[in-house]
Amino acid sequence: MSSSNLNNKQQQQPSSGPASSHDLNLVDVLFSSALDGEFVRDQIAGTYKKYDHASDSQTADSFEANKAMFPIDSAHLLKLRSGEIQAIRTAESGDLQAGIDQLSQVISDCPHYASAYNNRAQAYRLQNNDAQALADLDQAIRYAQDRTTLGQAFTQKAIILRAQGDQDAAYYNFSQGAKCGNEVAQMAAPKENPYAKLCGRMVAEAMRQLVVPGNK
Repeated sequence: MSSSNLNNKQQQQPSSGPASSHDLNLVDVLFSSALDGEFVRDQIAGTYKKYDHASDSQTADSFEANKAMFPIDSAHLLKLRSGEIQAIRTAESGDLQAGIDQLSQVISDCPHYASAYNNRAQAYRLQNNDAQALADLDQAIRYAQDRTTLGQAFTQKAIILRAQGDQDAAYYNFSQGAKCGNEVAQMAAPKENPYAKLCGRMVAEAMRQLVVPGNK
């Protein structure tokens, strides 16, 4: 947002009377800690555009390379998915460890089946075993043969890294997840951008001063 636009908006503000409680509440909601007080400039302006992953030939090439290097025939894939679904149901029933054990069996049957690593990582996260979850996510990223699996792996990894305080690594992984079309990553990546955070804080302060005349 340019300084001239800000100046124009300042000139348009009424000069008499304080901001209404509704206006103040609106600003508090927009810039509260619940949203980290960070909005991306392009999102505020309504010009943010999602990444067009159809143009990312490098990722598509890597999928084809993985399919050639780590082939899984259709009959085997059907068996793997069946075992994976059963493991997920077991974990969702409350027996996380049994679900993990079943996913481990699937992985043992096919060590390059990326989706099982993704789901086992989720179970490890629920056990607060972030180290093992990260190891599984690295394997999922290595063996992924489709955008959905790869996007989920990058996004899960980003969430863990963000919780650990590694903001730069979290931003990178959210960005990669966004490129694969993961909706969570697409929403999170702009907020994790360090430059966007700085811009967001500046815009937030400018907006506060517009709504609350005389606020420094």
